[in-house]
Amino acid sequence: MVLASQAFTALIPLLILVSATVPTGSEDLVSDSLVRRFQLAGQAATAVREVFAHSGSGSTGVLSVLLLVFSGISLARRLQRMYLQAWGLEPIGGFRGSAYAALGLVALLVEIGILSMLRAVLRSIDIGELPGLVPSMLAGTVLWTSIPWLLLDARIPWRRLLPAGALTGISTTLFGVATTIYMPELIESYSVQYGLFGVTLALVGWLLSISMIVVTATIVAAELDRADESWARRLRSLLGSEPVPDAPRLPPQG
Repeated sequence: MVLASQAFTALIPLLILVSATVPTGSEDLVSDSLVRRFQLAGQAATAVREVFAHSGSGSTGVLSVLLLVFSGISLARRLQRMYLQAWGLEPIGGFRGSAYAALGLVALLVEIGILSMLRAVLRSIDIGELPGLVPSMLAGTVLWTSIPWLLLDARIPWRRLLPAGALTGISTTLFGVATTIYMPELIESYSVQYGLFGVTLALVGWLLSISMIVVTATIVAAELDRADESWARRLRSLLGSEPVPDAPRLPPQG
């Protein structure tokens, strides 16, 4: 819930800022992207476009940008603490921890942008829903393997993070397919009941589900990394992710 709330406080201002600063002729860039992402139509699409409607002024205050940066880094630090707790590592203090959080945030935004462009290209060439899932899963695996690797200061080899990345990437891709089924009706229902505020409620629920996937996949993969059962060791050996025997390992923090 904390991850979802911080993601919301970082995501919504970012989308509004992008909507306010895009060049003339691209005012509906954010709303159109969300409409395509969730395959919205009718009242649901109208509500999303109203929420992110261009105000007609492209001015953005310095304070707004600073608050946006602070919200983004806070989200990255929360993700960082979650990964540290799951893998039983000591916190990264001081400027070093904030620097890795900022680097992880930049990588997260860049890779999400690349993933969105990849999905747009796949839609444009119309290769079909199922074949298009494979590149999305691979891109999601790269995203959710590299982000914790950066946030953990590369203290965990990427091969050991790969199971969590793959599980997260596959799960979020499948969840993305599910959202195209239930989100249109949910946004339309919420917008009818609560007005434009209903759109934000639906987005909060979507972010909460994504956060649950990320946290669950991380915990499962970290427990797999610590498991002493023979099947777990064989699986780690197959993936090339067997931990160094003498490496110091702390119990997960509560």
